[in-house]
Amino acid sequence: VSKLFHFSEIRTPIFESSELFHRGVGDTTDIIKKETYDFSDRGDRMITLRPEGTAGVVRSVIENKLYALPNLPIKTYYVGPMFRYERPQKGRTRQFHQFGGEAMGSYDPKMDAEVICYAVTLFKALNLNNVIVKINSLGDKQSKLSYRETLLNYLQPSIHELCSDCQHRYLENPLRVLDCKVDHDHPVLKNAPKPLDSLNEEDRNHFNQVLAYLDAMNIDYVVDPTLVRGLDYYTHTVFEFEADLPTLGAQATLGGGGRYNDLVKSLDGPEFPAVGFALGLERLLLAMESLKKPTKE
Repeated sequence: VSKLFHFSEIRTPIFESSELFHRGVGDTTDIIKKETYDFSDRGDRMITLRPEGTAGVVRSVIENKLYALPNLPIKTYYVGPMFRYERPQKGRTRQFHQFGGEAMGSYDPKMDAEVICYAVTLFKALNLNNVIVKINSLGDKQSKLSYRETLLNYLQPSIHELCSDCQHRYLENPLRVLDCKVDHDHPVLKNAPKPLDSLNEEDRNHFNQVLAYLDAMNIDYVVDPTLVRGLDYYTHTVFEFEADLPTLGAQATLGGGGRYNDLVKSLDGPEFPAVGFALGLERLLLAMESLKKPTKE
């Protein structure tokens, strides 16, 4: 499938400088605050076992000046172990494996749609035909700031009604309040303003074009206005892949991704737009168990 979509393999180190993940993924995310394995090496350098794949790929692109290559976009995929100190559950372990793809160097909404199609084609190749694409848009930096202000003003009178995690997120990363698993049915969150309401005209056009390309490729999707994803670097399109399969348990998500136009620049590279996704391989294997025919005794 990767060959079909002209994605080439990239291999990055299993641990890197802690600063890369703190700056790239974001200090206010749950991954950095609660889940990274950080430690100092013999030279007193702070290093982190990689919790996700994108930041390492971006670091490699900057360090090796791949952004100056004549043929853009750069299209790479990776596969390997990741590490997060989270509560182990079905298909989620503290060392887990991800397959991901990154397409870098294009603002075109065709690229967003192509990356989604890449993942959907992989599911179909594995005979997982009932995967739903949930999609939303956060807009660019300007739209995100506008939405953040709107959301803060809306939540302020009733934030005390929500869980303690939401109350911390309200101060540090209010968009993540929408992603709460404890209070997702609370009226305060159900009636909250949505990122789509704050999109400027250019961002709305980008999102509508992404949806038009998905329609043209006959890819089924559901616009989920509450979807924000857990990483700070996302801009514009965000998406998740869900499958309602008995072997997955309560968590139906197989993976997700989105566009991150500002990440390269925030890590001291040039302005270099990008979009990518990642899938949990353990979750994929669990999903594939649903395809097994029951054996006759």
